[in-house]
Amino acid sequence: MPYCPRCQTTLSAHEVAQGYKKIAESAIYIKLKIRNWKSRRGKGPLLNFISEIFSESQTKDSESQNSYLLVWTTTPWTLPANVAVALNPKLKYVEVQVGPESFVLAKERLSVFEAHTYKILREFRGEELIGLEYEPLYLTCNPGVYTSAFKVIKGDFVVSSEGTGLVHIAPAFGEDDLEAVKNQNRKIKDEQKQIPILMTVDEKGRFIEEVGKFAGMFVRDTDKLLIKDLEERGILYKEEKYEHDYPFCWRCDTALLYYAKKSWFIEMQKVKKALLKNNQKINWIPDHLKEGRFGEWLRDLKDWAISRERYWGTPLPIWYCPKCQNFEVIGSKKELFSRKFSKNRYFILRHGYSEMNKKDIIISTLPEKEECFLTSEGEEEIKTIAEFLKNEKIKIDLMFSSDLLRTTQTAGIISKELGIDTIYFDERLRDIQAGIFEGKTTKEYHSFWKTPKERFIKSPPEGESYNQVKMRIYQFLKEINKKYEGKTILIVSHQRTLDMLRGAVEGLTPDEFLEKIEPNKTKTGELREIEFRIFPYNNEGELDFHRPFVDEIEIYCQRCGSRMKKIPEVLDCWFDSGSMPFAQGNWPFASAFAEVSALDRQSRLRPTKSADEQNKKLRPPELFPADYISEAVDQTRGWFYTLLAVSTLLEFGTPYKNVISLGHVLDKKGEKMSKSKGNTVDPTNILEEYGADVLRWYFFTINQPGDSKRFDEAGLKDCLNKFILTLWNSYSFFETYISKKEIPNSKFQTPESKLLLNKWIISKLNTLTEKITARLDRYDIVLGARAIEEFTIDEFSNWYIRRSRRHFQKPKSETEKNEAVQTLGYVLLTLSKLCAPFIPFLSETIYRNLGLGSVHLEDWPKFEKKFINRKLEEQMDLVRRICALGLKLRAKAGIKVRQPLSKLKIKEQKPEADKELLNLIKEELNVKEVETTREISEEIKRQKNWLIETEGDITLALDTEITLKLKEESQIRELIRQIQDMRKKAALTPKDKIIVQYKTSAELENLIRNNKELIRNETFAEDLILPEGSALIEKESEIDGEKLWLGLSVK
Repeated sequence: MPYCPRCQTTLSAHEVAQGYKKIAESAIYIKLKIRNWKSRRGKGPLLNFISEIFSESQTKDSESQNSYLLVWTTTPWTLPANVAVALNPKLKYVEVQVGPESFVLAKERLSVFEAHTYKILREFRGEELIGLEYEPLYLTCNPGVYTSAFKVIKGDFVVSSEGTGLVHIAPAFGEDDLEAVKNQNRKIKDEQKQIPILMTVDEKGRFIEEVGKFAGMFVRDTDKLLIKDLEERGILYKEEKYEHDYPFCWRCDTALLYYAKKSWFIEMQKVKKALLKNNQKINWIPDHLKEGRFGEWLRDLKDWAISRERYWGTPLPIWYCPKCQNFEVIGSKKELFSRKFSKNRYFILRHGYSEMNKKDIIISTLPEKEECFLTSEGEEEIKTIAEFLKNEKIKIDLMFSSDLLRTTQTAGIISKELGIDTIYFDERLRDIQAGIFEGKTTKEYHSFWKTPKERFIKSPPEGESYNQVKMRIYQFLKEINKKYEGKTILIVSHQRTLDMLRGAVEGLTPDEFLEKIEPNKTKTGELREIEFRIFPYNNEGELDFHRPFVDEIEIYCQRCGSRMKKIPEVLDCWFDSGSMPFAQGNWPFASAFAEVSALDRQSRLRPTKSADEQNKKLRPPELFPADYISEAVDQTRGWFYTLLAVSTLLEFGTPYKNVISLGHVLDKKGEKMSKSKGNTVDPTNILEEYGADVLRWYFFTINQPGDSKRFDEAGLKDCLNKFILTLWNSYSFFETYISKKEIPNSKFQTPESKLLLNKWIISKLNTLTEKITARLDRYDIVLGARAIEEFTIDEFSNWYIRRSRRHFQKPKSETEKNEAVQTLGYVLLTLSKLCAPFIPFLSETIYRNLGLGSVHLEDWPKFEKKFINRKLEEQMDLVRRICALGLKLRAKAGIKVRQPLSKLKIKEQKPEADKELLNLIKEELNVKEVETTREISEEIKRQKNWLIETEGDITLALDTEITLKLKEESQIRELIRQIQDMRKKAALTPKDKIIVQYKTSAELENLIRNNKELIRNETFAEDLILPEGSALIEKESEIDGEKLWLGLSVK
């Protein structure tokens, strides 16, 4: 079993699979001196044949040499536990002379001697060497006793691809080693002569005393010391570095050791076919994991070691009988409740009616504040009970009583009437300690608690809570039950004490107690029989089915009647993880769809064809299976596996329909993050600087889920600037043109608009919704997120909002503006729903700011086909391609977009174009006229001021001549742009009326005066004046080489 010496527990195969690291360690070749080489030589047909070939002198020379088995190992620390050497009987082996020594090894491994001259003396089959004896390395056992030890044995696992073909066997520390020894021992009837399993290491990973000078050392630290020792003794042949994958503990990163230990297993081999079949039903992302990493794991499935030698964890519910070696599994609290815990018979009796009851006061300590004896009525009650016990022939063997006056008197009457010689008084049987309410009325006492449930956990000053009473009386009962057996015992006590005992032996929670016991309190002079049961109560009196409390439970064996003890092991915590779909709802005990019983569990193991039996089978929980699960790729052999394993064992099929397996986050160079390298990133700092939405969007869009993520902060900045801020700025633009008072009255339903641009964005939005829905339905998260990003940046912000500004700023009518506002609001509303799973915080903010509730409580948006206009989308796509080519022509001519041009010609086979679309081209390319034509004329082609470009099916001709009028218009546009930028820097809104002050050259000043009204209208300015007083914001710049000073002030 793989074992962690730090955690001091075994690990399962899937736990081991999570912790492999590539390490370089010392591999050594050691010489084991052969004892019976002469007696073995010549045995077998091949050896006889060789003997005939070799001369007598050669044989004698060989016999006079020192002969050794050359054995290879990568774990020198296991050598003190060596008991055998294994070889593969099917391989060919040779005896090789190297100097004065000879060595036996596999023929294919002669490369070991590459630095030495060697001579092959003999060749033989592996099977002919079985039984060969050698001298032990370390005498950690008596070879005179274990006569089968220190011999060559069969090991089919031995290969000739590495080492020497001879493998050192330490069965306590290797699975193959253990199996080889077990197979050999099956042939040896006398157990005393079998090959021993030497456990030379303790549970902390240190050598035991028998190892001698290495005793007490941690084994992984002794390799160098052992190698030195072997070298000094002449046993080491050579040492080399060996790089291999080695398992480390996934909890604490300690190198694992392999121990021969007992463990509880689930025989997963029996459900291997079902696991493989269920895996085929799962949609894996990335899909190669189904047959790759996960599929290979299932095909190479190992039984599941589920027990751990730990304190914390879910205890294995298994009880063991030391007498008859019977094991029993307890499947529920109800089943535990049904078992027999005692051979004693218990009766409880509340004292008779007393002065305390008459006065309705609390007396719970000695000396009593007011002496409370039984009343005459109370005495008669107890005499009646004594008579009942006589008549029913119930012989009381032992009687225990509280030492308060009313119980002492009660016990005395019973003792006299039944002839009981001894009464055992115990303070633990007293009434609940009332503390400061001692001698007060019960009304005053009960006023201390606000609710009945409080009484269990809250005690009055100097008094007790109900749970404290329960634990003292329960502890008393456990003690006498352990001390006595086969007795009839009577306990005389008080109502609260006895009722808490009733609840304790029934395992009742406070709620169950208030429901079942409180309405049926024990009356004065009332006798009840109770059945003793042990339940695991913690120090607070709460049921706790964990260690150490559960370890105290002993039950009687159903086979032999002896006491059974609970085994100490706990469950592999990964079994807990695999049980999650069931445990989260206390399935099947709290399920409306299933009932559990011993018969149900048996029917799961042995299915029956009976319809009645089939109906009793367990059903899965209501929320089963899950739609999807998402975890890192290492969970393919962790949580993904355990979930499928537990579900398959229960015959419920797959526990999830889809798996999204995530690649690991690396640094920007592609290296694993580690503190030692100094390349870790503190997620708290990242979240504080960028926010959760930016980080989420980065991981959603960087690459496919299963790919490793090279984390680079520059990518986060890119996400923030390109997408997150673009979306927020789109909302900010909307907020600029609609007042907060208008928002609550705006429903932002799908708007009906006559404008093509509005119709287009609504069509694109519905197309996007259709696309995203389809992609998310198949868990294509990355392409879904990228589609949202493309729509938001390219189509919504860069095209629709930019080309719609005029409809908001200077609409031709109120209707036009309302349509634009409604369209923009509707797109933002729908977009926030689409973005909600990806960027929940920004989506929520936008949605709430639109006057609505939480976006996360809304339904997923549905696309409406009637609003999808494919033809319009194609037309707009053409318009945008034309604009892209037109901007390319401008760039080629070195003319900025702010500079108006006179004409653009578009070659079009069908020159009749929609005017709205042509206007969009005019606005985007800043040309005065756009004309479609079947051909670009030869005359235009000859003129230098016309630039012509063809790209695909688009040919454009652009007139680049800049007239004086066009130049002046460009200057005015530049002036307007600068004023608008200054407004923005001063945090002014379009509603703020400004005064523009300016100072420039006479020529530019004259141009400004002539275009004053245009500038005023475009900039929402009250007036343009020469410098006069102070300004809110000012700026110096140039326009076409002319110096310009601008100042803004608010009217």
